[in-house]
Amino acid sequence: MLDSNSETLRRVLKADLHLASFDSSCWSAQVSNVFNGLQSSAMFKQKMLRATQAPMQEFICDLRFRHLKVWREADFSCPRAVNKKAVTYHKWCGSSGSGPRGSPFSIPSYLYKDLDKHVLRNFSRFKLRAHHLRVESCKWHGGSSICDKCECGEVQDEEHVLFFCKCVEVCELRMRYRDLFEGMFKTLRVFAPSSSGFIPFLTCHHSITDFEINAFLNQDSYRLLKFVSDLVSIFDTG
Repeated sequence: MLDSNSETLRRVLKADLHLASFDSSCWSAQVSNVFNGLQSSAMFKQKMLRATQAPMQEFICDLRFRHLKVWREADFSCPRAVNKKAVTYHKWCGSSGSGPRGSPFSIPSYLYKDLDKHVLRNFSRFKLRAHHLRVESCKWHGGSSICDKCECGEVQDEEHVLFFCKCVEVCELRMRYRDLFEGMFKTLRVFAPSSSGFIPFLTCHHSITDFEINAFLNQDSYRLLKFVSDLVSIFDTG
């Protein structure tokens, strides 16, 4: 703008830059606030108020570092200890190969699969915690976040409904998609009836890591998407 052919425009801009030091309502002061939170905030503000060129590549890197703050904080948080969507997505749902730290951003591969829009929508809702599980719905309606479909006494969150919930409908669904769980549930075979060889849930004595949940939800499988979609539909019905 300082290089504009309009003398009037150049004067207005210089006057506005001068006002920024004592009037927070002027345009320059408001733009200056955009730099808050950057590592080199003071330098960028100074260059703007002096109408000198800022190093753009340095600004882009600094801006990206600020944007990634939410994921850096999530690195040290547990989804069950910190009930935040960003933490849940980062630890359980985000793709490790092209997740929030990856660049540039790319559309998740499952959205390109030739599946019913309802399936894709439900899978996205599950990963983004836009579902009706009680860990989320209790925020809107109040009440408890404890699962009301089984007697485990656990929070009804993504981990619980994927692996631990003993609700008949959910167990039947896992039986239908048992190939997705064979690796994770193989230690239970010793306790399973010989006729089936498969127990469709984990017990409270079993633990599962954030990494295992993430690996499960990032399988490149059409059946995984259909399973999760059907699971979401079960809890949508209340």
